[in-house]
Amino acid sequence: MQNSVLGMLILLVLLYFFLKQHGKLEQADRMFLALWASNFALLALELSVDMLGIYHPRSELGPLLSFLTAIFYTMNAAPGVFYFLFIQHMIGKHVSKRFLALLMVPFIFLAVLSFASIWTGWVFVIDELSRYSRGPSFFLTVINNYTYLFFGPLYLLYHRDQLQRKIYSTLLVFPFPVAIAGFLQILFYGVEVLWISLSISLLILFFNVESNQINRDYLTGLFNRRYFQRMAALAFSKKKSGKAPWAFLLDINGFKAINDSHGHAAGDEALVHIARLLEHTVPKHTIVCRYGGDEFAILTPGFTESQACQLLDHLEQKLGEFNASGQIADAITVSVGCAPLLKEDYENLDGFLQQLDVSMYKAKQASKNSDTLTHSVVFHVCK
Repeated sequence: MQNSVLGMLILLVLLYFFLKQHGKLEQADRMFLALWASNFALLALELSVDMLGIYHPRSELGPLLSFLTAIFYTMNAAPGVFYFLFIQHMIGKHVSKRFLALLMVPFIFLAVLSFASIWTGWVFVIDELSRYSRGPSFFLTVINNYTYLFFGPLYLLYHRDQLQRKIYSTLLVFPFPVAIAGFLQILFYGVEVLWISLSISLLILFFNVESNQINRDYLTGLFNRRYFQRMAALAFSKKKSGKAPWAFLLDINGFKAINDSHGHAAGDEALVHIARLLEHTVPKHTIVCRYGGDEFAILTPGFTESQACQLLDHLEQKLGEFNASGQIADAITVSVGCAPLLKEDYENLDGFLQQLDVSMYKAKQASKNSDTLTHSVVFHVCK
């Protein structure tokens, strides 16, 4: 009982911080809230069943206790379902109605089994004194719940290249404390640690993933424009001793044609692929952002011009390899404007960003010339 109360308090604190940080909710945020709500409902049901069946056992409460227990067992599968849907939206995959229907089949089976147990005692038994005990088919609910819980990590492993490492790692380990707690609860009858362990896992998920989304682009998982401008302002305000940070502004050439020819889903897929490619191309301590639409921005630590050129060469190599792999229908090329972030060359950061934008468009004009079509990356350096 104490664990249920503690778990609910943890979730209420988590909800406070979630609502404080989020304005307009994306689909992944809604799935996180659904995961939160299922956890809170299970803790509330667990607390209610404990209070009725353990602390106030009376025969007239039997029907109510049976009904609440059936709801409780039905809800057991909900966190696994919402966890998987949360992963889907974090990756940026569309969930079809057919797949959702397939996902609900074990859930419906569990609901039928749980409510039938009110009369059959398959999953649980409530005796004349309103005392609870497990039924002979209890193990079926365990198999059902663990199937849901571990389908998510398998799906994550298959799509591991489409998420940032920190987000991927957090999502991957999320179900394991819950699985261990569930195993202990099965072995030691009467121990209630399962749903509070889910509350703790949700708390970790929030601070490692959800709370970070305010600075993240919802589609690619990269930092967003606001974060880039904040980091650029910080770098711009510092006195440079030695190498200066470099900023790069990239635009995908002909991106509208990809959307028009293959649909917006293909365009979104191309953006995600480019985001992952950029993350694996840049050196450590480099900030990669989706600047807006089909534009990306990179802010490096202290660089020489030679290192900046090496980064562009590396990007061209990686982009060429990606195009050769045939992962998307059309070859991707980019136009890049770049410059060292030197305060003495510009009146303010806005002036620098405007010149960076002009530089990118000069590279874009150059990319339309016939002699540059063989290059995946065309760039222009601000002078």
